[in-house]
Amino acid sequence: MKTLVNIISREHPLAAYLFIKEYYEAGDKLLFVAANEDFDCITPLVKTLKIDKELVQRVVLRRDSDKYTYERICRIIHSAVDKHGEYYVNLAGGTRYMALSVQHVFSTFNSTFFYVQTHENLIVKTIFDNSIYDDDDEILPIKYKMKLGEYFEVYGLTHDLDTPKPLVSEHLTACTPEHLFELFSQRKLSSSDYKVLDVLREKYRNWKYIDINEVETTINDTMVPIPNLSRFLKYIKFEPAEKGILQHDELDYLTGGWFEEYVYRLIQQNVQPDDMAMGVRIDGCTEIRHNNELDVSFIKNNQLYVIECKSGINSESMFNEIVYKVSSLKEVLLGLDCNSYIFSLKKDPTGDLKKIARYMGITFCDFDTLTREDKLNKVLKRMRSISNP
Repeated sequence: MKTLVNIISREHPLAAYLFIKEYYEAGDKLLFVAANEDFDCITPLVKTLKIDKELVQRVVLRRDSDKYTYERICRIIHSAVDKHGEYYVNLAGGTRYMALSVQHVFSTFNSTFFYVQTHENLIVKTIFDNSIYDDDDEILPIKYKMKLGEYFEVYGLTHDLDTPKPLVSEHLTACTPEHLFELFSQRKLSSSDYKVLDVLREKYRNWKYIDINEVETTINDTMVPIPNLSRFLKYIKFEPAEKGILQHDELDYLTGGWFEEYVYRLIQQNVQPDDMAMGVRIDGCTEIRHNNELDVSFIKNNQLYVIECKSGINSESMFNEIVYKVSSLKEVLLGLDCNSYIFSLKKDPTGDLKKIARYMGITFCDFDTLTREDKLNKVLKRMRSISNP
């Protein structure tokens, strides 16, 4: 039996996970080489793999300077491993010195070398010899396809995928996400309609339920009246599940949830993900506190996509807050492999908002992009191409 060797790092545990999923066989052992600050990344990886801890060996570079000191790295690894074993060595991950050291040490053993390229979903199998003209490198596609839960768990994140968010639109016959998108995109809502939505969003979105008649006729100080609520619901063809009552999920749907479902359906039909979810909450060990709900997230050929959905953005400062949220989620929790997007019905005639988002590594799809078939198809084609290089 062989030992699979990986250099593990906090920023890029995915390469190690996919390498093991491709080449692990029953009875194989795992060996991880890690800098001291990345040592705790091994535990969630092994837990997600569901491999016996007794088969796992860790070689940890305890001093901060060790990961940059070629000779010391070589000595630490050489003294820790069995010189007579068979090794499959993945050189992706860690510092360049770590990769050079691992390659040097294991080249003296019975080893086969690989490099996992997660962005292109492939593995390069390499023979280190004196010839560079025999073209004996093999480029192999990664056959294994991850689920969303696996991706989150590899990064040490908890999630609520086991309690999926129901789609309100499944119970509606007329007020579908497509119908509401038409009303918004073709400017078929009046100023009075927008006022109804603003009050629902600002005052009632987090309520468990509201009585429609009570909200329309209220005169007390604890509730803000919406005199035109019934007229508005009739105009947009929204029929509550319980007559005269708007439940929490329906309030959420009317005040923006419909747009999340619209984007969800759009991606589902045009990109055809391997796994997909809406409204997933994730959490990890970080001091940064922000909203960790992912409006729409999906994975295809091991590429993660996260889309923040905002039917309306009132100001540039609000947009900047959204960009910061999406960027920090990617940087702190979801890793460098995450493809981040913002979908919104806000117009961006100057392109300034796109520039702000692009600077932070985010693709912004504005009103013009979502309402023009040629531009939208370009975005969807780009998503598919990232997943199928």
